Amino acid sequence: MKTTLFFLILLQFATFGLNAQNVNKEYQVVKPGTLITQLTEEEANEITHLKLTGSINAQDFMHLRDEFIRLEVLDLSDVNIKSYAGKGATHPDKFYVYMAGNIPPYAFCKIENGKPVGKKTLKKVILPSKVRNIEDNAFLDCTALEICQIDKAAAPHLQPGALNDTITAIFVPKGSSDKYRQKPRWEEFVFMESEPCTATIDVAADSSLEAEIQRMGLHPKDINFMTVTGKMDGNDFKLIRDYMPNLVTIDMQNTTATVIPPFTFSHKKYLLHVSLPQGLKVIGERCFSNCSRLAGELVLPASMNAIDYGAFMGCTRLAGVRATGNQLNALGEDLFNDSNATLIR
Repeated sequence: MKTTLFFLILLQFATFGLNAQNVNKEYQVVKPGTLITQLTEEEANEITHLKLTGSINAQDFMHLRDEFIRLEVLDLSDVNIKSYAGKGATHPDKFYVYMAGNIPPYAFCKIENGKPVGKKTLKKVILPSKVRNIEDNAFLDCTALEICQIDKAAAPHLQPGALNDTITAIFVPKGSSDKYRQKPRWEEFVFMESEPCTATIDVAADSSLEAEIQRMGLHPKDINFMTVTGKMDGNDFKLIRDYMPNLVTIDMQNTTATVIPPFTFSHKKYLLHVSLPQGLKVIGERCFSNCSRLAGELVLPASMNAIDYGAFMGCTRLAGVRATGNQLNALGEDLFNDSNATLIR
């Protein structure tokens, strides 16, 4: 009996591990509006990475939004978006005319109890090169959407609320970023003329972040989205300071770092989001100075006890820095300088 119970527990753990893995699928939609007929609800809800080909319309977008509850990466690069007029699609109104070539309004955002609720699982979307418009509120409140990739030199029209420039970085063909910035509503986005590069790195020994990056076959300057776990020291932060200009987000929550040295992230013009080490005590002088796109609210761990001079000066889009503990007693001058951010206790 005990042996049987032991094997049942093992099976449960194995099943959990299987369910936690990425599930990649590709479907061709021959007739617009029929995506959901090709798979069961259970199959749809298992998918994390989905590539579509063929032709889709606003009805298919509605199903992508409302089902596919684990969807993280959506590749629409090889689809044609067809027109549709009627009910039962993405727009909260009962009847709407959806134009061909457009990401429809509310494509990945529902209105619930009068409030927008975006698809929280969606991290990356690749749009078709023929896209003409990204309609109103298409990705509103999609708070995990870090990457929007568009293989198109001319910027599509961006309607109000379609994308959030404090959350999402835009990856475009080489030589096209200036053309995008010149179009209305694209001005403040982070543009990268490359393929998105994401790295999750476990650092087993001090000063070995560089070695781990090399072992993965990457160059530090190419990394845009980095999660680091394990040990970090001054040499690792020096690598970040001197050789990683293209960071968009960095997550250091599960590292051993207690001090972030002066100027580590200074002038990183693409940096949108930072998650600080859980045991962090000190943020050094001008550590984040002139990170002009660092946005939202930066949350300090409860262990924090000092922030040095000018740590956030020039962070003009930062909403605030929130202290979660009661040990933060040493504050340098001109922490925020001319920005509107404040220290929230």
